[in-house]
Amino acid sequence: MEQKLHPNVIRYWQIKYGLHTFKWMLLGSIPLIIRGVWLPAWVWLSIISYLAILFFFIKGLVFICYGVYRKYSRRSYLLGDDELMIRWGNVWSDNSSIIPLSRVLHVDQEQDMLAKRLGLSELTITTAGDHHFIVGLTEEDAVRLRRQIIELSKLDNKDTYYD
Repeated sequence: MEQKLHPNVIRYWQIKYGLHTFKWMLLGSIPLIIRGVWLPAWVWLSIISYLAILFFFIKGLVFICYGVYRKYSRRSYLLGDDELMIRWGNVWSDNSSIIPLSRVLHVDQEQDMLAKRLGLSELTITTAGDHHFIVGLTEEDAVRLRRQIIELSKLDNKDTYYD
């Protein structure tokens, strides 16, 4: 059965994308400052800046109110005996990766300040070809899943985790 992420990840994404939107709105206001200080006759610069700020605000609001729920509904993982399936997607796409556990080289557990505050962790699974992420696990689930992946990876004598 596929495992869903912890519901706190919705709040985490809302805050992260809210900060991201605020950053882009500030960058969109730079032409207003330039017009106010150096080029008062360039009215078109204000119009472009207002449109950019409005675009980033609407885009951010739509994602924060709708997109994070859609993103949450499309994310899950399933750990089998010899493979790990990670499903992800957003409003427009639905993707999945199947990682053979015999190819796992390294498993990291990471947290930023906001994730730690919300009790969330992220697992990074490294294979020879890529890095795969599972964002939105509780700290206990991340530790448990990390341990399970490592133990299942040790079954093959040719892998990195073999003792």
